[in-house]
Amino acid sequence: MRRCSRLAPVVASALAALLAAACTGGGQPAARTSGSIPASPAPPAATPDSAPAPSAAPTPGLPAYYIESLRARPYVGGRLEIGDQILRGAGFTKYHMAWPSNGQVMTGTISVPDGDGPFPVVVVNHGFIPPERYWIGQDSGIFGDPLAAHGFISVAPNWPGYSGSGPAPADLPAIVGEAVTALDLVSSLYTFAKADTTRVAFIGHSNGGGVSEIAMVVDPRVKAVVLFAPVSTDMADNARKWWATRPGGPGAAGHPDQNPTGYAHLSPRNFLAAGQPPALFLQGTLDEDIPAAWTQTSYDAMRAHGITADLVWLPGAHHDLMGADLDRANQLSESWIRKALGV
Repeated sequence: MRRCSRLAPVVASALAALLAAACTGGGQPAARTSGSIPASPAPPAATPDSAPAPSAAPTPGLPAYYIESLRARPYVGGRLEIGDQILRGAGFTKYHMAWPSNGQVMTGTISVPDGDGPFPVVVVNHGFIPPERYWIGQDSGIFGDPLAAHGFISVAPNWPGYSGSGPAPADLPAIVGEAVTALDLVSSLYTFAKADTTRVAFIGHSNGGGVSEIAMVVDPRVKAVVLFAPVSTDMADNARKWWATRPGGPGAAGHPDQNPTGYAHLSPRNFLAAGQPPALFLQGTLDEDIPAAWTQTSYDAMRAHGITADLVWLPGAHHDLMGADLDRANQLSESWIRKALGV
């Protein structure tokens, strides 16, 4: 309950800005309001620059969740709202944040290094957690905050329907709605003066790895990817193992046995190509959730298509990395991202 009360000012501020922009009909978001901001340290300033969102000719007649449709979709985003402080870390400060996506206000956290920047950005996509059990920063801070302490802005979305974030579009399966939300967040970072939007990496754990797999084949602004025990690049695998038995079901794509063509167009594995961002796989040998064969197949497919990729197995580690295993994985993640982004 206390988390919701801390988040309320930034959500209200973002909603007001979103509605103002809609009423005026302009492409520029409304001016940022002050919200509930700590006096010290002061939150980073935002700038009114608009994002050069990827653009392509629309492909008429295809479902919205197809990779082809996602490549053609404009990721407009809007003004990034910085809310109240969550914590002060070693060399960084963590805040609540909000941004618009698909006419909804989305929420999350942003960890900002000390200094003026601009800083490279990592988008951290958390794994599947039932919304009623999720707490803000769960399964993202452990990957993003160490990077913030070393000079990266770390942003972590609360997925649609989680902790104040609005619902996802009904025409998208959940994982695709999450990817769209994350790419609208990338567009919104153009209004944040400290963000180096030419250097953006995606990190994902488990289901969040699937979000990152979609992003890497859709949006050329993503320059590096780190996949912590990710779901399969064949989305039919994930639907059969998990989605079909969840309360919401597999969503707009339906069951893969009834819609094999749709899943072929939804699966990143079928859209891998040379020139896409380098990807690092990190997974424990005792992972109880993600079959080793899935990860090996995804890695092999990337290499076969000319994508720079590496796969590191962590001996004896489980699906949720802890202790020395987590420390080693984070060190490998940072080294991979630094090399890929040239920082």
